[in-house]
Amino acid sequence: MFTQIAQRLIHPYAIVNVDFSERRQRRGASMTSLAIRLSELGDTQLEEFVEIWAERRESKYHLVERIGGPNDKARDVIGFYSAQRHEGDWDLFQCKRKTLRSKLGRSEALLELGKMFHHHTQGAYATLPVNYIFVAPRGIVGSLLDLLNNPSTLRKALLEDWDKVCKAKITAHQEIPLADELRAAIEGYDFFRVVGLSAPTIVKDPHAKPALVQILNELPGEAPQGIAPETIDGEETEYLNQLRAVYGEAAGSPFADNAAVLEDPTYGDQLRDQRTRYFEAEAFKRFHRDNTDRALVVQFQDDVYHGVIDIHREATPTLLERLGKVMKHASSLNAAIAGRAARIPVIQGLCHHLANDGRIKWNK
Repeated sequence: MFTQIAQRLIHPYAIVNVDFSERRQRRGASMTSLAIRLSELGDTQLEEFVEIWAERRESKYHLVERIGGPNDKARDVIGFYSAQRHEGDWDLFQCKRKTLRSKLGRSEALLELGKMFHHHTQGAYATLPVNYIFVAPRGIVGSLLDLLNNPSTLRKALLEDWDKVCKAKITAHQEIPLADELRAAIEGYDFFRVVGLSAPTIVKDPHAKPALVQILNELPGEAPQGIAPETIDGEETEYLNQLRAVYGEAAGSPFADNAAVLEDPTYGDQLRDQRTRYFEAEAFKRFHRDNTDRALVVQFQDDVYHGVIDIHREATPTLLERLGKVMKHASSLNAAIAGRAARIPVIQGLCHHLANDGRIKWNK
């Protein structure tokens, strides 16, 4: 699963050859810069990065928990598959920051695996992880890579080197000999589930984008444009019903339904514009929920609310005039998420999302 990350990369190259080359060079330079910055993170920041990345990387997780620190029992970040937690399936992310220009070595990796098996046999976790992922931003030494790429040799190396790399180093209080229970746990484990990932591989994973934005302050990129479907979606009911009342007042008689407004020669195009704005905002919110911090989307909505609410509260002769004043004022707001400014229709469409949520009303 995790070893397939590099195979699933998206390459949005242009059709023209010169564009292809230029974009590849720019993207390569950006990825290299991000990889360097990731490798320079401190221990706590790296664990925070992995926690955010793991939450987005695997939607199957019931819970992602960061434990790293003293007495973590060989666990930095955990992805639990279910409420059974350590009594069910789980994945273990072992963060190995290392020192400047130092790669994760063979003996250290074997020791970390030895700690895991020891704490398992001591009852710290009833089951062993389904996947064990070494997160080593600064790379992995060749001898360890050979073991990881030939998993059957990893078990053999751990058993043969136990006395040299594990016995006196698992705990500071006592030696841990390779007892029968430990040996059985090691021999019964599927070492094909043990992988190592370095910074260049991690930053290319699309699921790492939220962590890159939150921890490395990477710009999230441009949100896609929203397109209103021809058929009115159920999620649109609230704000469209409010707008129907607005246009009904302006027309001098109520419209029977939203389809009637869309067919009207005066107000049909206006309602179509409002629907486009709504879906522009929806696409923007969805993009940033997936690629930044979900809390920033809530903050963005709050910013737009406070930006338009005073205009919305001003008395106007008609509901349509108030709608127009709010839309015009919204177009002048400078609202952004993670340094990426929202386009005018996005901010205008957010007003309809606020109407859907009941924070503002078009028909009152």
